[in-house]
Amino acid sequence: MIKWIKRWLGKAVGKSGDASDRIYGATHVGRKRKGNEDFFLIHMEKNLFIAADGMGGHNAGEVASLNAVKHINQYFSFKVLSEIAGDADGTRQRMFDSLAGANRKLREMARANKTFRGMGCTVVMGLIEGDDLHLCHVGDSRAYLCNRSGIQLLTTDHSYVMGLVAAGKMTPEEARNSNLKNELTQAIGALQTVKPDYNYYTLRDGDRLLLCSDGLWDMISDEDIYRVTKKNRPAKAICEELIEKANAAGGKDNITAVVVIHKSNRSG
Repeated sequence: MIKWIKRWLGKAVGKSGDASDRIYGATHVGRKRKGNEDFFLIHMEKNLFIAADGMGGHNAGEVASLNAVKHINQYFSFKVLSEIAGDADGTRQRMFDSLAGANRKLREMARANKTFRGMGCTVVMGLIEGDDLHLCHVGDSRAYLCNRSGIQLLTTDHSYVMGLVAAGKMTPEEARNSNLKNELTQAIGALQTVKPDYNYYTLRDGDRLLLCSDGLWDMISDEDIYRVTKKNRPAKAICEELIEKANAAGGKDNITAVVVIHKSNRSG
């Protein structure tokens, strides 16, 4: 089952339409923007989850995020998924290839249509196989893992300020409050080539995976994200409260959240 979020006549449709207790996604235009340039994908049969944040102005940002998500979904056919099953190295390479292909797709579209020039998007994607989470991203859309141990940021933003944090020249708190925090070093469509980051994690029963755009994490603290996400409630309720809090804090950007509450098949 594929759930697309689209924008019709300037009105954002804000829910995935799936009433699953464990898996849900939602997007909201926020309080400041006129249109929603975020897209997300929940593909239940593939266990493929994507959040993308478009940029480029006018309708180009929406075009970028939609087409990047579509390309990735099409790339991960059931044939490809069967070929990489149980192969972490193969999965990592396929994730890299899918994002490289999305990058080429957007750049080709921009060359063919001048109204799309300068468009791009950030992407974070998760592929779950059993208890194995394969995670890959470009840009500053994030993935968090929440469980009894607390909240863990699984991705590192491809941004100027996070480069300073890595170099020990800025603290994470300074980076969050910096005027340069939205200056990206990588985005799909923005550069000739992209260098995605990949990570692998073993999920435990009850773990909460959150994929989100910066319209969420930039508005509310990681501590507040954890307070909401750890609650023993359906994924839909968690998504809706996260978005409500981001809007209450100002809603300066489009807001997207995809929540997966993991159910382990392991006995004991």
